[in-house]
Amino acid sequence: PCSFVTYALLGSYTAQAELGDYSELDHGTTYDYLKELQFAPQQDEELLKRIHEQHKRHKGQPPNAADLHFLENAKKLAMYGVDIHPAQDSENVNINIGVSANGILIYRDKLRINRFAWPKILKISYKRKYFFIKLRPSDFDRYESTIGFKLPTYRAAKSLWKRAVEHHAFFR
Repeated sequence: PCSFVTYALLGSYTAQAELGDYSELDHGTTYDYLKELQFAPQQDEELLKRIHEQHKRHKGQPPNAADLHFLENAKKLAMYGVDIHPAQDSENVNINIGVSANGILIYRDKLRINRFAWPKILKISYKRKYFFIKLRPSDFDRYESTIGFKLPTYRAAKSLWKRAVEHHAFFR
């Protein structure tokens, strides 16, 4: 999820990378040439119009530069690079567990409520439909603590565990 302005900017870089320089001869005078591409989950005429306007400004920009500009802007988004898994906490409240370069993130109603940084995580495991995070003791705690989450299926728990272990090994 991102703002209308960000969708338009990212869409304009996508158009430049995929379609090249805007040309009235090739693309016409309206934004109809963009209707075949999907830029946003609920894209509308207003978004296509804005993408069209910004696409015109990228004239002369090679596809690899457009891709680079796209990534430079996309990486600033809060959910960029976060792999989301639906789950429930210990009180059976629906949450989402995100796995990212920064650690394991917990979201409720699209709001991040907790973050466990990779250096703080001692062990990651799963058993049946449950996913567990074992945390190192902090400066104020004497003991390690383990936090558990319930996932919809055994496969979902295993998939989350696998993704988390891969990230933990790479980013810690």
